Amino acid sequence: MRLCHVSDSHGQFLPMYGRYDVVVHSGDFFPDPPGNPQFKDQVGLWQLDWLEHNIPAMKVWLNSSPFLFTLGNHDWADPTMMVQLLNNYGITAVCLHNKVIDYGNVHLYGFPYVPAINGQYNYEREVPEMKKEVRRMVNDINNADYVDILVCHAPPYQNLDLDISNQILGSPVIANALDYEINPDKMPSYYLCGHIHSANGISKRNDLVISNAARSKHIIELK
Repeated sequence: MRLCHVSDSHGQFLPMYGRYDVVVHSGDFFPDPPGNPQFKDQVGLWQLDWLEHNIPAMKVWLNSSPFLFTLGNHDWADPTMMVQLLNNYGITAVCLHNKVIDYGNVHLYGFPYVPAINGQYNYEREVPEMKKEVRRMVNDINNADYVDILVCHAPPYQNLDLDISNQILGSPVIANALDYEINPDKMPSYYLCGHIHSANGISKRNDLVISNAARSKHIIELK
């Protein structure tokens, strides 16, 4: 299987080309609404309305490819409603959040959470809460038959996580889980992320291939 990994498109349908079987988006799919809405549920409804108006453009962008996704800190739309809307318009869409999804004999797991920023974004978690979310992810992976791909919005600490000021913004909690908590025989092969726009690229953490496709795309041929 060949997948096209994209991330942090923020309401833009960035040019895609090449041969691939599925599009995997690792968060910050939606644009921010104009102004500063007081209530975040208003942002989610605005984003769903934006999506419905942009279905024709999204269909052209996907070119009939299925759309598997994890949301990010700029995304407030309800993912279940998002899937229903896309499916109603003939787009095969699957939300990967907090569960193992078998797609074409490839097992994926989605994790939208990011280290705390300033309390104004979605899926932010302070360290104690992040540890709880990561513990659930680790348990799900260790108890699954196998997971091939982790689709997370945030990169792990010290992997493709430097911002333009050279601050390290990846998650130490996720990094610790990758290094010490996931059973070696259950370690996924790929980690797809975004979040840090200036750090897009492909790297490795031990044998784990890490793709940060923020504001870009990476075509990955699964082995």
